[in-house]
Amino acid sequence: MKNIVVIGAGYAGILTAKKLEKKLRKHEDINISIIDKNPFHTMLTELHEVAANRVEEDSIRISLKKVFAGRKVNVVMDNITKIDFDTKKVIGEEKTYSYDYLVLAAGSKPTYFGTKGAEEFSYKLWSYDDAVILKDRIHEMFRAAACERNIEKKRKLLTFYIVGADFTGVELAGEMAEYAPILCDQYEIDRNLVSIYDVDILPRTVPILPEKLSDKVEKRLTKMGVTVKLNTGVVGIGEDFIELKSGDNVTKHVAGTVVWTAGIESSDVTKNASEVLESAGRGRIKVDKFLRTLDREEVYVV
Repeated sequence: MKNIVVIGAGYAGILTAKKLEKKLRKHEDINISIIDKNPFHTMLTELHEVAANRVEEDSIRISLKKVFAGRKVNVVMDNITKIDFDTKKVIGEEKTYSYDYLVLAAGSKPTYFGTKGAEEFSYKLWSYDDAVILKDRIHEMFRAAACERNIEKKRKLLTFYIVGADFTGVELAGEMAEYAPILCDQYEIDRNLVSIYDVDILPRTVPILPEKLSDKVEKRLTKMGVTVKLNTGVVGIGEDFIELKSGDNVTKHVAGTVVWTAGIESSDVTKNASEVLESAGRGRIKVDKFLRTLDREEVYVV
């Protein structure tokens, strides 16, 4: 029996397991397993919609049992912490799993680039739990503002900074801009007291897009009431403030909530694997045109 193990039930892991099962369905000597720490797949591209209450929380979670219903794929819930490439074993918190072929699709996690206070004092948007926590935080700020009589304290509670103007950042900024009037009506708050900023060190939004489209994104956000601050770095975040750097000038601004969407790095298990396999730095593993690692032909990374 040949064991194929897929680590991670994100978009890449699920598609890989489904394609393999379809291609190898008639081979009784092949066993396919997909391992993830959660029993569900999270639709990461829709997290911002949960945070801004556009969709129900559970609408972005899909049971892995349902995803693979009727397919010969073993769904295993475990948190993989280490891979032993010499013995071909995957080590989890619950069990150890043997493989003949391994697909490492463990995804990524936020990175803070050493920014002071960023991890401690900012909210992130990279998982189902993150989205729910951020949604609750937004409501908490509006509830607190509704009870606050001091106008400056009220403004601070209603000041939101989003760090990062790539897809996640601009999507969240847009959703929050549309959600703000609804919350203002609900809590009887003047919309003019709400401030939403989207900050990025790069010169334009969503830089992967053509410049013309990036300009349209920026203009649309501005029209929606979002203040877009480009060519602006973040050098520090505190409990109720954010420090911005533009050129040589560093300025401190009050902030009720800061959301970090400014970058990602490899997951812990991938980063650990990159220390053994040939890598390109920052936890990135080198692969050939078939996504095989250069060191182990039985190990793939997606």
